[in-house]
Amino acid sequence: MKDYYEVLGIDRNASKDEIKRAYHRLAHKFHPDKKGGDEQKFKEVNEAYQVLSNEQKRKQYDQFGNVSGTGQGPGTAGWDFSGFRGFDDVEVGDIFETFFGQGGFRSGGGRRRGRDISIDIDVPFQEAVFGTERRVLIRKHAVCDECGGTGAEKGTSEISCTACHGAGTVRDTKRSFFGTFTQIVECARCHGRGKVPERKCSMCKGERVFPKSEEIHIVVPAGIENGEVVRIAEKGEAARDADPGDLYVKIRVLPHPRFRRSKNDLLMRLEIPLSEALLGGSQEVETLDGKIRIKIPQGVHDGEVLKVHAKGVPRDDGSRGDLLIEVKIKMPKKISSTLKALIEELKKEGL
Repeated sequence: MKDYYEVLGIDRNASKDEIKRAYHRLAHKFHPDKKGGDEQKFKEVNEAYQVLSNEQKRKQYDQFGNVSGTGQGPGTAGWDFSGFRGFDDVEVGDIFETFFGQGGFRSGGGRRRGRDISIDIDVPFQEAVFGTERRVLIRKHAVCDECGGTGAEKGTSEISCTACHGAGTVRDTKRSFFGTFTQIVECARCHGRGKVPERKCSMCKGERVFPKSEEIHIVVPAGIENGEVVRIAEKGEAARDADPGDLYVKIRVLPHPRFRRSKNDLLMRLEIPLSEALLGGSQEVETLDGKIRIKIPQGVHDGEVLKVHAKGVPRDDGSRGDLLIEVKIKMPKKISSTLKALIEELKKEGL
């Protein structure tokens, strides 16, 4: 019996990544469809990889020198790989998963969902700060009003599906280079229900859903930021025998001419004359809550930030951020002789 580690050209303590790299390199080299390929060695490489890439089988191989039940690797003996192409990006294990695992049929435990819907809405800056509501009209598939989602004409009943004989599933046989595989799949006629309408609904034609316009109420929470998404459960597309999908609303917050946002604080600029910067005073400021009067401290510097407590963006706990006001000192563009004389006096004071 061949040494699987020797076949792949790796040490006995090689990691999973090292095993996979060696496998890909040698599978490329020996693939029968490639020039200079070797089908026998290609099978040996696959055999070695199937054992060493599986933790339990590798442990058994390291301990006993083989894998119980066979002197060969799992599932490769007698298979013809000569027609297999595109090996560059596919592993044998991935192909098995396609047939038997996640890539196969849906198990009975999971329930389908309808398609999710995504929309964008524009919200003014102030409404994003304090929260708002919107009503939008969306065209989508919803449960048929005529039959209530049964797919049957009113007054009629359902009968057993003749395609699956009421089982809801049918056998589906596929051929591949591995051989012939039979899967149990959902019946396409009754969609797994085992029953079909005796007479189909005249509105939805038995589909149980029907396209219509629905008005959706959207609550935009206070403090939402630009680009955030509001999820509204089960307001997406309906589908037959499935839960409705969700509606995802992406919020675009429109810019404000005066305010900017930094987390829960609001930022703005305030221009004041030079005299007020030197002597101090007060200014009326327009905030999102309305007009307030703030004190300008004597000797305030250009670029200095004044803080107004709790006039910012609401937080989840009910508190609010602050309003931060950056002071910009407005310098005179023209200097009169009187002002020049005053400035000369300031120079004498060292200002």
